[in-house]
Amino acid sequence: MNEYYIKFGSLKIGIGIILVLSLFTINPLATFLAILYLPVSAKLLWKKNEPPVLFFALLMQWAQVCVKVLYADYIFQDFGNLFLYFTDIHKAYYYSLSSLYAINIGIFLVLRNKEPITFEVIKKKFEDYNLKKVTITYIIATATLPFIILVSYLIPGTQQFFVKLLDLKWALFFMLFCRYFLFDVNKKIIYIILVLEILMSFTGYFSSFKDFFFIGGIAYIFVKRSFSLVNYMFSSVIVVLLFNLLVVWQYVKPEYRKYLSGGENAQSVTVSKSDALLKLYDLTSESENIRYEDAVVTLLDRMAYIDIFSAAITYVPHAKPHEEGRLWFDAISRIFMPRILFPNKSIIDDTGKTITYTGLPFAGSESGTSISLGYVAETYIDFGYPLMLIPLLLWGVLIGLIFNYIIKNSYNELWGYALIMPFTFQINLFETALDKAFGSMIFFVLICWFLNKYVIKKIDQYITN
Repeated sequence: MNEYYIKFGSLKIGIGIILVLSLFTINPLATFLAILYLPVSAKLLWKKNEPPVLFFALLMQWAQVCVKVLYADYIFQDFGNLFLYFTDIHKAYYYSLSSLYAINIGIFLVLRNKEPITFEVIKKKFEDYNLKKVTITYIIATATLPFIILVSYLIPGTQQFFVKLLDLKWALFFMLFCRYFLFDVNKKIIYIILVLEILMSFTGYFSSFKDFFFIGGIAYIFVKRSFSLVNYMFSSVIVVLLFNLLVVWQYVKPEYRKYLSGGENAQSVTVSKSDALLKLYDLTSESENIRYEDAVVTLLDRMAYIDIFSAAITYVPHAKPHEEGRLWFDAISRIFMPRILFPNKSIIDDTGKTITYTGLPFAGSESGTSISLGYVAETYIDFGYPLMLIPLLLWGVLIGLIFNYIIKNSYNELWGYALIMPFTFQINLFETALDKAFGSMIFFVLICWFLNKYVIKKIDQYITN
């Protein structure tokens, strides 16, 4: 089993030093457990010759749990002082982090003996794909996205299917990226595509620019395998660029989204892409007036997501009893009630559920925002701590089973790796509501089955030399 997983080598010394130093911070135990998670998760989830999708997906959740702990160390404060709902924030932190450990273990139990294919086989298969045809396929897929979205609105009850169908774009992006970066070819076209995609992503209400960095980063690590000093420097520049983009985005986002929606409390775009980009340029040109440190704090406030969990711990079971599994049952039962067959199925109201289990007066859906408890907090509401760790370990088992199913049942190994790239977005957010998490996972499996049966074989035949 061990030969399949990455080895730390000389990095063990650096990891050990950092762990020792973490015990001398102002939040020693919290920091130690946060830092320890990284090598533990890497050893459990990161296999050689596989895109490290699972590790990086859960790394995003780790950041949402731990980011304020690390920032509190930097400014030399107890991390509880950085949260609005601070009464039970220490419990929320330790419950959340131990939940991520449990999920990692669940995934490992399923995948520990799964043998990845050799890198030589991977490279040979990519070599069989025609670079020009892979590029054309990606461009055509990108161009058809608006029409797919339009169809989803025209046919009632099918929106979830068509939205998940859009995930094929990320699989094609992975194939495109790897085909360019695995071989010594002119990369001008892929750089142009990346710049245009990131630029156009800003014209949407939610702006998916960070997703291109995320998927591109995973694909880059996958094809490079070993890093030189130049690779480390390049990666560092990209990370710094992304961080600063996120800082500026948090600054301009409220005003920009208000402009996109025409001043309405709706998550929609009412202006053209050119007008959106012009407005974004105007707003970002004013970003030099912001205080960088304040903008960073705003970004960290947006990233961190254990505040609501803390409020739920304060409220449950003191003011409202544990649900004894009702939330999990409701989430699972909704999977068997597709809206196209059950048009009267209740709408998921994240904010309403949050109000119910925190007792806090959040604005409802009429405000154009949605505030969820997150699947970990909902599991706590059902079972309490530490019993909540059992279903969350099983959640990890389910993730591992789906991951394994996608790779084993895809048209070939490369398409299996390509399809697990969008799987990232089913499991990367700590705030995902339980019912949405289950529905998203199962729907994604069905979409992968559909694509492998009816679409991918035709694409593969077209792009193969």
